[in-house]
Amino acid sequence: MENIVPTLIAFTSTVLVGYGAHFLAEDYRRFRDSTAIAAALAGEMGSIVLSLPGLRTVLTEMKDLLDEQKPIALPEMPDQSSPIFEANAEKVGMLGVDFARRVAFTYDQIRAFRTSFQLLSKHHKMLGPLWSSDLAGRCLQLVKSNQLDVEILVDNLKLYSETWYVRAKWVQMALLTGITVIGLSSLIVAVSRVLPS
Repeated sequence: MENIVPTLIAFTSTVLVGYGAHFLAEDYRRFRDSTAIAAALAGEMGSIVLSLPGLRTVLTEMKDLLDEQKPIALPEMPDQSSPIFEANAEKVGMLGVDFARRVAFTYDQIRAFRTSFQLLSKHHKMLGPLWSSDLAGRCLQLVKSNQLDVEILVDNLKLYSETWYVRAKWVQMALLTGITVIGLSSLIVAVSRVLPS
């Protein structure tokens, strides 16, 4: 009967240490995946941000010409995609609620711009300068109203992607370390009671 208590302590300690190690490994994997997604999204959005100053200039000049009822030379633009976002859309939640909201909103604004610009490129000759000017103005407004927020989001995603696991998860690390130490201490005590002196 007296051997049952140390055995029970040993079993419980082993389960706790095993569970803690499994939890830590899974949490680290998810954290590593989320930082990789953040880095990839920051790269894709950063590439878009680099084109915005030139795009604002072109859209402003285009709108000015259309307001003066002058024709513009604009070939039809093909569909464009955001391959990094599209490949990871279901995983964006791993970044946390705030990042998920901001990333989803940003890519929806990018989609709105692309749709508007594609309509402009496809129909500007047929629907005339006034319609085209309104659409060019919508495109310009989408760029102006979102550029600063996107730049901040890219910077925040870069910072997140460079965060160390221990620094980001120090509370969990402290709890798991405490559970592991208690579990191992209990295991050592249990083993020492079971073994003959």
